[in-house]
Amino acid sequence: MKFVIAMAIWLMIWPMSSGKLFPMTANSVVPGATGSVRVTRNKSNRNTVLDVKVNHLARPSSLTPSENSYLVWIRLNNGDVLKQGAIGVDKNLSGELKLETVSRELDVFITAEQGEGVSTPSSVEILHAHISTN
Repeated sequence: MKFVIAMAIWLMIWPMSSGKLFPMTANSVVPGATGSVRVTRNKSNRNTVLDVKVNHLARPSSLTPSENSYLVWIRLNNGDVLKQGAIGVDKNLSGELKLETVSRELDVFITAEQGEGVSTPSSVEILHAHISTN
């Protein structure tokens, strides 16, 4: 009986521990690109953990105009935009970047840039997702 109760509790908790998946919307610049953001909660500090994954994302050098890197940004509810880092594209045109934030509602977006040193995003969002965990 204890096993059945433990299994029932585990089945109720397990889906929540895997997080929630938010699909990213692609810009017409990269129509074949797909992306998603898996959102989980850091158990020790309750921060929001984001795992950004992309597939079929063209190399930035093949875009028009040609760029050098893809950067991941978050836009907070108050409008502040924060650079989170570069997301590389491997030989299979896939990439991943994990990050953590205290925010529970935000936008995650990817831009193509001339380099990683830029402090503001370009105007073209390659992929975009709105995240809300409230």
